[in-house]
Amino acid sequence: MKEYDIIVIGAGSGGLVAATMANRKGLKTALLEKNKIGGECTHYGCVPSKAILNSARMFEATKHLSGKYGINGISIGGKIDFAKVMEHIDHIVQGVYSNETPEIFEKQGIDVYVHKGGARFLDPNTVQIGEDVLKFRYAVICTGSSPKKVSVPGSSSVDFLHNENVWSIRALPESVVFIGGGVISAEMGQAFARFGSKVIILDHNESILKVVDVDALEIIKSTFEKEGINIVVSASLKEFKKSGGKTIVVYEQNNKLKEIETEKVFLAMGRQANFAGLDLENAGIEYTERGIITDKYLQTTNTNIYACGDVTTPAKFTHTASYQAAVVIENILKNNIKENDLTVLPWAIFTEPEIAHVGFSEIVARQKFGSGIQVFKVDATVDRFITDGNTIGFLKVIFDKNNMVIGADAIGAYAGEWIQLITIAIKNRIPAENMADTIFAYPTYSEIVKKAFTRFVRTKE
Repeated sequence: MKEYDIIVIGAGSGGLVAATMANRKGLKTALLEKNKIGGECTHYGCVPSKAILNSARMFEATKHLSGKYGINGISIGGKIDFAKVMEHIDHIVQGVYSNETPEIFEKQGIDVYVHKGGARFLDPNTVQIGEDVLKFRYAVICTGSSPKKVSVPGSSSVDFLHNENVWSIRALPESVVFIGGGVISAEMGQAFARFGSKVIILDHNESILKVVDVDALEIIKSTFEKEGINIVVSASLKEFKKSGGKTIVVYEQNNKLKEIETEKVFLAMGRQANFAGLDLENAGIEYTERGIITDKYLQTTNTNIYACGDVTTPAKFTHTASYQAAVVIENILKNNIKENDLTVLPWAIFTEPEIAHVGFSEIVARQKFGSGIQVFKVDATVDRFITDGNTIGFLKVIFDKNNMVIGADAIGAYAGEWIQLITIAIKNRIPAENMADTIFAYPTYSEIVKKAFTRFVRTKE
């Protein structure tokens, strides 16, 4: 039996940060994983999804070269070679994984245990993985999340796609119905539509992307409609039926049963925390169906065991898990006790145009502060947007009564990049006047942030 200062269960983004940080701080560290190092983000999420979006974006751009940019004499024909696209994506994933193999971390002094059965707690200070039994002083659970399953009549007969298995297909589906109108459906739906699939997004809510600013939502819905994506909302999934090689999706809308025939069904109904098989009860760790219960310091009900990332938070982003992992290690070391503060958490949806957000939305800010807020909006008609023909979108900044920025919503080219400047302003309490007085390089996309603050300050003069 080996003994460790800390064991980290799960080698995704949170687990890698926790293990490497603990090791650098001098703790004897073990990293435990049931699949591949790198977790969801490397193999099934961020990396492959952004790679396929980039391929789809480049393919879409070839359709508009001569008309949009005045480039004559170039003829691009033929269809997408979907198999090569997916092989390209796999090559990218393997390239990223080459820097995350067990050997990489073992060379750093971290003991790595990988076993398909995963880890399970034997008691509050002991885990087993495979044949190995490990004692620990502290543990961090970073086991992530998985796609939610569906259970309606006929579900067992359908070979569903989801974000974990889609990367293995090599033939472009003629048609795809996405069940759920969240981020995965928006990003992957646009990619498949651009490659040539007939795409339908089916959602039980009144609108897709319900977390998105209403003005930004109108733009992205309009974009999807122009690209041939059919959006079906207020639709209650009822049944799946088979018809030859196709699947019939039966749903209820406005008290009427309706059907859609499709080649593939893509499940994107949200995520569920991965804690099955951990035997959390043996360690005195409480949980609900939503995940492991933690306090503001990310401690579980076993004070020597912490949890971070998707397994414990509704904010299921890679950067959330990485941030929380650092908080956990600081709290274990007790050098700098930190709370899990997600009040200034940026996120982005990598459709085209991109959507981004940080802080309070306009709706939430009005609910919280009433008439004490100020909303200032700048359209994407700043010079760099104009030169590149990317004038669809805007930046909406929310200020409090003291002219301090408290939130922002954005949609437009590279919105996920320039929202970071707003994040810095909120986090560091930078006054609007100071942001307006900052020199920005010209012409850049991020200059839209400069314009927002400059024009807002002028209204106060």
